[in-house]
Amino acid sequence: MANRGRSQVWEYFTKGPSNTITCNICTASVSQGSGSLKFKNTSNLWAHLKSKHQDIYQKDAQPQVQLPTTTLTQPTLKQVLEKTIKWTPNDPRTEEMDKLLMEMIATDILPFSVVEGAGFKRVMAKAEPRYPLKTEKFFRAKKMDEMYTGVVSKIQKLLSVENAGKSISFTTDCWSGSNEALMSLTAHFIDKNWKKVQLVLNVKSLTQSHTGQYIGETFLSMLQEWEIDVERVMLVLRDSGANMVKGMRLVEMPDLSCSAHILHLVINDGLSSQRVVVDILAKLKKIATHFHHSVTAVQRLSKIQEELGVPQHSIIQAIQTRWNSTLHMLVRMLEQKRAITAYASDHGHFSCLSAEEWSIASNLAETLGPLEEVTLEFSRADSSTSCILPCTVVLHRLLESEGPTTRGIQTMRKTMLNSLQKRFSKVKDSKEVVLACVLDPRYKERPLVPEMLTKVKTWLEEAMETSPPDSATETPSEESDPKRLRTEDQVPSLLDSLYNTVLLPSTGEAVEPEGIIEELQRYLREPVIDRKSGNPYDWWKHNTNRFTRLSALARQYLSCPPSSVASERVFSTIGNIYEDRRSSLKGENAEKLCFLYYNLPLLDWSY
Repeated sequence: MANRGRSQVWEYFTKGPSNTITCNICTASVSQGSGSLKFKNTSNLWAHLKSKHQDIYQKDAQPQVQLPTTTLTQPTLKQVLEKTIKWTPNDPRTEEMDKLLMEMIATDILPFSVVEGAGFKRVMAKAEPRYPLKTEKFFRAKKMDEMYTGVVSKIQKLLSVENAGKSISFTTDCWSGSNEALMSLTAHFIDKNWKKVQLVLNVKSLTQSHTGQYIGETFLSMLQEWEIDVERVMLVLRDSGANMVKGMRLVEMPDLSCSAHILHLVINDGLSSQRVVVDILAKLKKIATHFHHSVTAVQRLSKIQEELGVPQHSIIQAIQTRWNSTLHMLVRMLEQKRAITAYASDHGHFSCLSAEEWSIASNLAETLGPLEEVTLEFSRADSSTSCILPCTVVLHRLLESEGPTTRGIQTMRKTMLNSLQKRFSKVKDSKEVVLACVLDPRYKERPLVPEMLTKVKTWLEEAMETSPPDSATETPSEESDPKRLRTEDQVPSLLDSLYNTVLLPSTGEAVEPEGIIEELQRYLREPVIDRKSGNPYDWWKHNTNRFTRLSALARQYLSCPPSSVASERVFSTIGNIYEDRRSSLKGENAEKLCFLYYNLPLLDWSY
């Protein structure tokens, strides 16, 4: 191989001792063009091959390849100025950047003042120095309003009868901060593609005393703002506050108490009914308080956990407004039982539980576990009021049962059972709740008592006469199998076993009311789909053509959520919006920011 930098022509020539060049093919002498080493070249050698040995030349001579050259020209004055001159306010690039920054402020819950921060200015100077920086006032007073108007227009299209159908359900709640009092409104419906949709419509500033009349009037004003006819209101989920109840009654809205709130009251009734349970929880709360108020205690506990091989988890403290935090505290204390006992023995500061108390605490956690599952079921965004009756039936059977895990807490369980029956008594007679259960292919009429069947079928027959099928609902061209495969590779929990018992086919003969239509009979005869893997919205989407009238009703009744948790989550966001750096934010601006925070991602930032 030729040396790097040596011409290929030297394969056919040899340099002699006196710098004479001889052709290896014909032994002719060839000059290099100069006697000086500095000016010697191989041009004559290539010329010799070309004239005397053309076959070799054509085979090995390399054409002169012209490499692309980079012209290092000095930029013009215009080009330099284009990279430094700021964009004009009307430049499309400026408007796009303004839009992106406003979306960032809304979706990341940032204060408007972020655009005037030194760090933000340094980043923008490096990323895009041509962008003309705007003031906080520009985004607060102009850009937010423009974006809000665009998103409102898109949401109004989603709320139209063509997309949302004839009925919409709502949740509402009230919140009071240090500077503002607000009332929320969220909308829930099943769109024409059988997708369950949840929209945050309002976080209205309240300027008067929260009387029932004022709350009712504010609710109606929010509906009017969105041009929603009161006849389209399917159900309003609210808390059990007297002013909220009265407000909905005064404006004659079909309403229902939040099931999660009711269950919270049931559990609190039980926890406060038995002295031994109250004492155990008081001791555990004192232990949790000790570790939450002392860094030294946490460090000492961490060393004990490491020595005993116990998971190095922190102690959880119960919160009064969230009952399941009591369960989480119990579970964590039971996990850290050895470490806590060792800490109390070495350092004191609190009295540890006795062996009997630890046993009762374990049984208490066993009872509260399924109750948390039901709470989470009520709180899911895709849940429907259809789950209320099955959940209450299952909880009734759970609290009625006896066994080793109920020892020491029988009084508490009986109190919970009585409270469950009392507080959910009205819910069991609610037309919206009962029909939602029947129209959910996971439950149908299975959780109902036999005497309720006649009323159910009468309600459905009346509703089907007044609610013809919605032609806007899109259905797939092919029907799918209504049966769903059950997941058999999972070990069923206690709650799952109770559900399976509740949802078994009825062994007695149901009394069929006269005149009941064949469509309802066919629907009820089919097996229920799996409670966990089955999706009722998908089932109806694929079976609309088989049950045209029932599917129209299912789209209405399955849209109702079982709780007002959606409105409560809005207020969690409001709490983050009213942070220290913008605690003086006006209520109307907070409403717009909250509206954009929830609905911009829903619209995929397209408006």
